[in-house]
Amino acid sequence: MDYYYSETLMIDKYPGIHLLQDHIGTNYGVPWDDFGYIITFKVYYVRDIDKIKIGNIKMLSKANENTSLYFKEHGEKIELKIININGVLSENKLVSIGEDIDYYKKINTLFQPEKIDALLESLCDAGYFLRNQGEYSEWDGYSGSLMRGSSSAAILKKGYQIALGRYNPKTRFELNIESLGDSFDPISFKFNMDRKVGKSNICLIIGKNGVGKTHILKRISEVITGVTDGEEHPPYFHKLIVIAHSPFEDFYTENEIFNKLTVKYSREGSLANKKSLKRKRLHVNEYSYIGFRNQDGIFDPEYPVLKSVESIIKILSYDEENGWWNDKTRFQLLKETLSISIEFDSISILDNGGDEICINGKTKINSIKENINLKKGLIFKKNGAIIPLSSGQKIYTYMIPAIISELEEESLLILDEPELYLHPELEVGLINMLKNILDETKSFSIIATHSSILTREVERDAVTILRKIEGNTKVFRSSVETYGESIDVIVSEVFDDEYVSKPYQKEIDKYFIRDSSSISEIKGYIGNDALAYALSKSDDDKMSFEDE
Repeated sequence: MDYYYSETLMIDKYPGIHLLQDHIGTNYGVPWDDFGYIITFKVYYVRDIDKIKIGNIKMLSKANENTSLYFKEHGEKIELKIININGVLSENKLVSIGEDIDYYKKINTLFQPEKIDALLESLCDAGYFLRNQGEYSEWDGYSGSLMRGSSSAAILKKGYQIALGRYNPKTRFELNIESLGDSFDPISFKFNMDRKVGKSNICLIIGKNGVGKTHILKRISEVITGVTDGEEHPPYFHKLIVIAHSPFEDFYTENEIFNKLTVKYSREGSLANKKSLKRKRLHVNEYSYIGFRNQDGIFDPEYPVLKSVESIIKILSYDEENGWWNDKTRFQLLKETLSISIEFDSISILDNGGDEICINGKTKINSIKENINLKKGLIFKKNGAIIPLSSGQKIYTYMIPAIISELEEESLLILDEPELYLHPELEVGLINMLKNILDETKSFSIIATHSSILTREVERDAVTILRKIEGNTKVFRSSVETYGESIDVIVSEVFDDEYVSKPYQKEIDKYFIRDSSSISEIKGYIGNDALAYALSKSDDDKMSFEDE
């Protein structure tokens, strides 16, 4: 098979693999500068019958910070914008890695097993040449551009095996976060998919306000995205998605993550890529923020509405490009998931003229997306009639499309107090929808919560309880099995309810100060817990009951 570096999409005459810089065929005039290294390429496979985009790779040259210049200097020009690079693809000069796992899945779908090794060898794939990592790690640009962040480490570890069809995800592992500061115990999140019932792909953090839950979640995001180092065994997830719909949260937006990476990795003289915030977000592909703050970090109550429509567009665009190799489209997953908690049979959006567009899996969104009104949100219908949504259901319609549009297999979802706007019944709906998404994508979640209902759906080894003791945050496990336990027991054991003075207890204490107080006088006004408390506080001579 032949390999080319091309500066045009008019490549159909030359069967083989074509590497095109990422800006070719877009509105951007220059390639992406990845902290001083221009190494991002789109990979196309040209056959006699068609051409297929396999995905994006980063290909680092040992000799040149701009890999395309290396191709131009050493390749064989075929025509003005097409260069044959068969003779310059050497693992001693170049190393590449796919930007996401889909790249390796498509290779597995497109090529016979006996051709996959030759393909990845020719493309100098880092996973194929795993034995060379010690040497590659000495190259300029390897750690800061090619292998920046936990998702690249995950792809290095799994990509080659996925391409060969040999990869089996781990079903039991721990995510250890130790670099939280001197006042925090190290935390271990235990995921266990081997349980007979109650498989734990969800872990919970529980603790009073001010105990450090948000600090822990932000630290996880810094480790996974490569903003900070310090973990001896960093978690390997393909993507991190943070979901927070509180007006008081301060999690990182994609742009804030990019700026932190810029501070850490930028080299003097590199292009700043300041032209487009949207383009920055495209290249922070291992992190996504879903919440009320826009990309400037400003709280905007209308932003989730706009984001939900953008998410539908992204879902349909992904399906349009990738439906040929996926068993289930993302749009199918979206409808299936939302149907768990909302009864509907169609989703619509509005165009800029106010006309309704009914969305289905066959909608060619790329031909109409420029005319879509992003600010009007999604419309859900049943039998042709618009469904009125509760505030909790509206949160679903913001959250679920955004998650599915961003999700990759083996991702980590972080949710901060998702129960804020939800009735208990909707909390059950949320956990059901979340489990459906996680199961379909082999992904995992960490939830900071005050919800006993969510806790009831998670085994105790996956529940981390934080308590502040003498200024330090300590980690505890539940003394009872939480999965399937009663709400009363969970509230008492996990949320420390029995140690907290209740307002009704104070009222009873005041009552018993009076000389004429008696339990028989108040028992018709109080519940069982209050009655038990009253019995424990009353004197023996006041424990008189009259028959009714």
